[in-house]
Amino acid sequence: MAHKKPGGAQWWIVAAFIGPAMLAILIVNVYPILYNFYMSLTNRNGPRRFPEGMYEVVGFDNYIRLLTQSEFYAVFGKTVLYAVICVFFFFVVGLSLALVLNHPAIKGKYFWRTLLILPWAVPTWITAMIWRFLFHGQFGPINQILRSLGLPAPNWLSDSFWAFVAITIVNIWMTFPFFMLILLGGLQAIPTDIYEAAEMDGASFWQGLFAITLPLLRPVALPAIILSLITTFQMFNTVWLMTRGGPRTLPGQPGATELLLIWAYNQGFAGQGQRFALVSAFAIVVFFFLLGLTLLYNRVTNVTKGAYE
Repeated sequence: MAHKKPGGAQWWIVAAFIGPAMLAILIVNVYPILYNFYMSLTNRNGPRRFPEGMYEVVGFDNYIRLLTQSEFYAVFGKTVLYAVICVFFFFVVGLSLALVLNHPAIKGKYFWRTLLILPWAVPTWITAMIWRFLFHGQFGPINQILRSLGLPAPNWLSDSFWAFVAITIVNIWMTFPFFMLILLGGLQAIPTDIYEAAEMDGASFWQGLFAITLPLLRPVALPAIILSLITTFQMFNTVWLMTRGGPRTLPGQPGATELLLIWAYNQGFAGQGQRFALVSAFAIVVFFFLLGLTLLYNRVTNVTKGAYE
């Protein structure tokens, strides 16, 4: 029986397989990006309403306006600080629990893994509502416990500093299970004879941690860190449900927890904000920033993949 050789005559078979996927990508991803870029070059700001397609192209005025705003850099810096602090504690808490669960003396490991993964499995809006109640200044259980111990009870969601601390705690609570699972898998892949040889040489726990564990966890830790930086940088719904970006100490200034996406939402949609072109320019700037982090993530992933070959 003669077999058909793949060639140009079968191009339609390939197109039938990848065509729907490519069409979906063009409609869902590429077209919105291109339209958003076009919008960022127009004067669609303020309360004026023109028929679709009748906006004037003003070039890069919105980008200049955005990048010369002190508010943008203040919010950007606050978001970077928030992401760095969160990811640091993601790693520390996740590694600590992974080390505990990986210890041979721990019994019921499957039960503890299931219990500790629950914060990651619960929908974020449910988590935000629960923690908003816990942080309530008057009736919240956290402040009631602090008062019973004779400790000061801060106004968590009404004070600028403590509101930032509160949203950081909630994000750590939601994300540490992800790091715990990733690092636990990495720990279980490390041969135990390495630790046995280190113990015979008189190495302490901390020496083994910094000389053996952390270097060998690098291939799994770095991708998780970069991916978490990307997702934390885009934090919106949890913070919005808890504080709506507040509290605000000065009128017209960003709130204490007004991260980048919340600031952009307030600029474009909340209150009197109707600066759609400015927000489109903001989206393009953030898009390229996150694209850089994504490329870094892909590069690190490829490097770590080669580390095992």
